[in-house]
Amino acid sequence: MSLLHPLDDFELWFWSAMLGGTNAVNAALHMAQVTPAESAFPSQPGVYHVPDENAAGGHRAVLKSLGDVLHVGRPPIQGPVPDDVQRMMHAMEIIESHRDPCTRGESEPTADIVAQCQAAYAECLGLLRKRLAEVPA
Repeated sequence: MSLLHPLDDFELWFWSAMLGGTNAVNAALHMAQVTPAESAFPSQPGVYHVPDENAAGGHRAVLKSLGDVLHVGRPPIQGPVPDDVQRMMHAMEIIESHRDPCTRGESEPTADIVAQCQAAYAECLGLLRKRLAEVPA
């Protein structure tokens, strides 16, 4: 198995980083008790898929208040967010700023864009690791 090449495999590499970073933000939001830690997958702002007791292994769509974010800012977070989580969200905004232009063909990804995304992703994960290290055992 080989690793993804950031430029040759940009779209898959990019979406992997964006999803991983968004999951890191969601984990930090849960740890900070800003959002609930629950089995609810966001599909659109305000729409979540939750386990359906009537369908073995199935899910159903429900409208509910804030849970996991789909993308940073979607849905917006109401209430105070700790500084480190705000920094994680800012890092993800850097990555998100390249989503549409680079994955929808409006502009070509460059080594500079890859470097910006890699630095933002590393910052996001570094902040989550620090938060995790501070959790009492």
